[in-house]
Amino acid sequence: MRGPYLVRHPLKAAAIAARDGMLRLLSPGSTPVPDDPRHILLANWGHLGDVVTTFGLAATLRERFPDARLDMVVGSWGALPARASGLFDTLHLIDHHAVNRSSASPRAKRTRYHASLATALPAIRSAAYDVAIDCYPFYPPAHPLFQKAGIPVRAGFASGGYGPLLTHPVRWTDASQPVASHYRGLLAALWPEDNWDMDDLRPRTPSERFACPDDLAAPYMVLHPGAGAAFKDWGIDRWMALVALLSAHPQTSSYRLVVTGAGAGEVAVARRLADAMPGIIDLAGRADWPRFEAVLAHADLVVCPDTVTAHLAARFDTPVLAIFTGTNDPHQWGPYSRVGHVMVQDVACAPCNRSGCAAMACIGGTTPEQVFAQMITILGASDQR
Repeated sequence: MRGPYLVRHPLKAAAIAARDGMLRLLSPGSTPVPDDPRHILLANWGHLGDVVTTFGLAATLRERFPDARLDMVVGSWGALPARASGLFDTLHLIDHHAVNRSSASPRAKRTRYHASLATALPAIRSAAYDVAIDCYPFYPPAHPLFQKAGIPVRAGFASGGYGPLLTHPVRWTDASQPVASHYRGLLAALWPEDNWDMDDLRPRTPSERFACPDDLAAPYMVLHPGAGAAFKDWGIDRWMALVALLSAHPQTSSYRLVVTGAGAGEVAVARRLADAMPGIIDLAGRADWPRFEAVLAHADLVVCPDTVTAHLAARFDTPVLAIFTGTNDPHQWGPYSRVGHVMVQDVACAPCNRSGCAAMACIGGTTPEQVFAQMITILGASDQR
């Protein structure tokens, strides 16, 4: 952090601070919060994993305000899990160019952002929300959107800038605890008299909600090699070596191996694994979102990099092992469950809060043998549950 901001570069922090200084002239001041809001808007237009972290908060709001409508602002990339969660009445899709990971040009990303904003903003204005809560702690926040839409009560983290536009700004505390548990501060700022339990903010969905896929007889393990960002990629050679270890060892050879993924790159990796090891069930590019969730919900173990798959597995209380980089704090961004595990190399530069480096020793130093040994430990602990 640079002062109160979740940014690394000092010039960027200074620019955000200068803008916030000017925005304080527009500070809305104290605004009363309704005890029983009729219409609540959540926002998290970050990536898939960011969206999933909000599901515990959404469930908590549903329970606390059962008669209220609950909507959400997400990027189009986050629409699938948000819709499938069943927690939201309406989704407003805004693809902010600053968090768009597509291969489109910067100009195309900005064009897409302005087009999606032009569609969503009138709908948000007409919905007449009582309360809006922005869960994204980084730049760019949705606070200006809330202000433009005329929402009277606006809560969010000040760590991404634009805090003066909030009626209830919350300072981000850079503590080593799951990011979903930080949302308690947002609720406490709005309704301080209520007893908000951090454990209730853990995203959780019973696996019984999903029928076990008929063609995947237990026991099976899921390998999800794909990562949302290239610097989080563990490497195809390491995945190949891990599959060989699993196939040869008597304790793991009885498990069917399922490979999942989406997009051309992840499909190509899955095909290579399936071609190298006969018997692998290759679902990459072949499973829609409900089937993907069902596969994760009933797996004996999921192994993946730092990606949404880890958060989904944790949500179903499926044992998960996430192969992490040292670019962020795994205590904040790792899978949030008692059967969630993280592997990362202890390097002096971690956490660096960068988008990778040339060496990437934090993940490249994690060997297939280390991952395999940890998988054996997790499976043994699951057998004793």
